Amino acid sequence: MKHPGHPTSAPSWYHDRKQSFIELEFEKAIGDLADAIESEHWFGDAEKHHRFRVDFMLADARLIIELDGHDYHSTKEQLEKDAIRQRYLSRAGYTVIRYTGREINRDVQTCVAEVRQIYRERMQLAPAKYRVMYVDYSFLMHQMHLALRFYRDLYPEKSLMPKSLEMIIPHAIAWLHEKSFITVFVFCPEGMGEEIDRLNALVMEYESGEVRFNTVASEWYTLDLGEHMEAYAHLFDEFMLVADDPVYVAPLRAVLPKELSDRAIGSSNHKYLANGKLLRLGNNETSFIGSELVYVLWQDIWYAIGSALGLELYEL
Repeated sequence: MKHPGHPTSAPSWYHDRKQSFIELEFEKAIGDLADAIESEHWFGDAEKHHRFRVDFMLADARLIIELDGHDYHSTKEQLEKDAIRQRYLSRAGYTVIRYTGREINRDVQTCVAEVRQIYRERMQLAPAKYRVMYVDYSFLMHQMHLALRFYRDLYPEKSLMPKSLEMIIPHAIAWLHEKSFITVFVFCPEGMGEEIDRLNALVMEYESGEVRFNTVASEWYTLDLGEHMEAYAHLFDEFMLVADDPVYVAPLRAVLPKELSDRAIGSSNHKYLANGKLLRLGNNETSFIGSELVYVLWQDIWYAIGSALGLELYEL
């Protein structure tokens, strides 16, 4: 259950328990939210039989409403299951808000009004496109140390110091000509996990928008990154990758359009793969030569690193 899937129907073993009293009362009161809200939606991995039923969902705002009646949510076992499910849904990119049966029975209209307000706020803040950046932390740090050594030799008069991941990421985004809200997933070997664990769930504002960090340390982190990218593809419109390893060719290609697009540069037309961008090594070094990832728009990783070190454009 590492990477949430996104099935849309109930599993074959499920026997509909019908809506509870508080669910029926909530549904009666939703009013102008009726066209946007869905009831009894399912999430999970169909192959591994991890499935979770949610009470109500506002898909365009990635908002889930759970109603906790006493009959189904009063035992320690059920509370534990609720906590596991909530973590699962959060990892799948959804915000979960909960109401107790007592709240619904006491004043369902106030509950619905709060949902309506949260929904409006989220839709007002929602970006036109959802962008994600995947970072191979080991690759980025290795290139940072190589670049640091090079620039120190080139500019011995400068006091250049290593930069942390969160200081590099805004420059990486800028060099890819992006902005606004970006979700960043950072994958690293288990031995490097402590270096970035502090960033997990961090929300960082920068000059052009906001970054939300998620960190994952695992033994097979490169494979996990690719699996994660494909599993979450339904949540994002554009994909950025900070890496340079052939293991990423298949997953990134899988989430990008099947056909190449045309791009005019001056009087010339060029083919490219839309909805993706790379921070990688240069054309003479990249591991992506021979794959269709050469059609993905890209920048040299050292440009972002040099900018984070404080170097001017002409010094890179």
